Amino acid sequence: MKRRDFLKSLPIGVAAAAVPFTVGGLFSGKAFGRSPAFDALLNSQTGTDNILVIINLQGGNDGLNTVIPFNDPIYRSKRADIGYVKGSEISGLTYTIRGDLALNPPLGSDFYNLYKAGKLAVIQNVGYANPDRSHFRATDIWNTASDSNIIVSSGWMGRFLETQVSPNYPLDVQKGDDPVAIQIDYSTSLSFQGSRSVMASAVYDPSNYKGATNYTDDPVLNNNYGSELGYVRAILTEADVYGQRFTEIFGKPDATKNIATYPTGNSLATQLQKVAWCIKGGLKTRVYFVTLGGFDTHVNQFTKDPAQGQGLLHKYLGEAIAAFQSDIEALGFGDNVLGMTYSEFGRRVNQNGSQGTDHGTAAPMFLFGKQVNGEVYGRHPNLTPNTPSDPTSLDQYGDLTAQFDFRQVYAALLTQWFGLNDNLRKTILNKPEVTTTSDFTDGSNGFKFPVNGSGLMQNLISNPAVISVADPAGASFELNPNNPNPFRGVTTINFALSEGGYALVEVFDSRGTLIATLVNGYVGRGKNQVVFDARSLPSGSYFVRLDYQGKIRTQQINLIK
Repeated sequence: MKRRDFLKSLPIGVAAAAVPFTVGGLFSGKAFGRSPAFDALLNSQTGTDNILVIINLQGGNDGLNTVIPFNDPIYRSKRADIGYVKGSEISGLTYTIRGDLALNPPLGSDFYNLYKAGKLAVIQNVGYANPDRSHFRATDIWNTASDSNIIVSSGWMGRFLETQVSPNYPLDVQKGDDPVAIQIDYSTSLSFQGSRSVMASAVYDPSNYKGATNYTDDPVLNNNYGSELGYVRAILTEADVYGQRFTEIFGKPDATKNIATYPTGNSLATQLQKVAWCIKGGLKTRVYFVTLGGFDTHVNQFTKDPAQGQGLLHKYLGEAIAAFQSDIEALGFGDNVLGMTYSEFGRRVNQNGSQGTDHGTAAPMFLFGKQVNGEVYGRHPNLTPNTPSDPTSLDQYGDLTAQFDFRQVYAALLTQWFGLNDNLRKTILNKPEVTTTSDFTDGSNGFKFPVNGSGLMQNLISNPAVISVADPAGASFELNPNNPNPFRGVTTINFALSEGGYALVEVFDSRGTLIATLVNGYVGRGKNQVVFDARSLPSGSYFVRLDYQGKIRTQQINLIK
């Protein structure tokens, strides 16, 4: 069986499901992570084996009908049909959390009990400046941790995970290694795109992986095509290594049995159940990603009905998280697993003419787990019209104004949950020092948020991880000889970074005129390549300049025609 036929034969598993990546614009292939826990070569930049489970609420969850300001007269007037506005409806909001806030009843009592037990944090009014209302662009902004006016090609989680693997990743994966991250799906989110490769494996069902044991390859030619083909084949072999790891784990008795009971007919619960299988089986994977879609509720939102519309989605969300948390604790992993929800945006304050809501801005996020400081963070949503004296009032379009930038939550997780130091955290997040209002502190005192809009500041994590001491500010870097040199039209620029970070690679002519910018953005640690196409330029000497964290390397290259 030839490997190209093997690729076509894989309906499930990491090889068929991973998404393409590029290496300096030169190679195309599929990438998989390496176990960071048991390999000293990885030089991990964190001192913890904590696990993060990310839940994407796809489509734009309506935050005002998730965490409900039920006594706000503006809420009641703007949502006369889809909100909780009548006396009997309001009195039926039994899941009150703080003051005049309540969780939407379809989320369920088990989900509410997580809050009462101090295992659920509600972070109000999370968004970013100049929000974008396009599903695609807004999702990219959250996944890449970029400003709304800046396009970034790598994801925030991919950049973090690159700090956890060896510089030779993904070419040094060995039998027994685990994926760094897993998405329960057929493809991976942009969140996991690193500077050189995708840092996650997409696995629809890890318990049912079917790999190939025998196949043959055509000979690899000794040219650029052969080099690229060999690289892709090597990555495919690594994919099958992960398949062997899944086969090992799920070949054991009771590998797919859970202690807690998961609800049936709930796609999110099914995904989280599979995550629990992986954790129970001993995978040292750091991050898991699951999705619940359907939140684009422009028509017939049905907020209050647990049998349809958004009410049904909230029922799925609440019961899935509650079952997963119960299972994880019963399995003995409660202290090491934390979950986070996010959606690309919230909805407009006022209902539309179709009994639904249109694309909005800020919305709440949930964090859940035993190590969460369960509370409501931030002020209640301010639904008054634009008021210059109150920066949290509705903006000029009648939308919620973000009190917290979503990257503040990311920063708290990177430092308090994964133990990342400030320098690496600033490198990973594209805008390292970001505060939407003054109601936030960072730095030596940790990443603290105001409890219920008060002056009491508190960490989101109850027992923050020990911060690593690695400091990329003094990291070394190399600008290596290009290949070929001299060259006749196209050459490959080679450089290496001991730590990931922002780098600038430029080409100048002999008079100092800038000819081309080859790299301008985040680059992962280890060896990197970028192609310089000079076929339109005259023969002569040119100079490549690498600028990395304020340090400069320059090298002469020679073009001949």
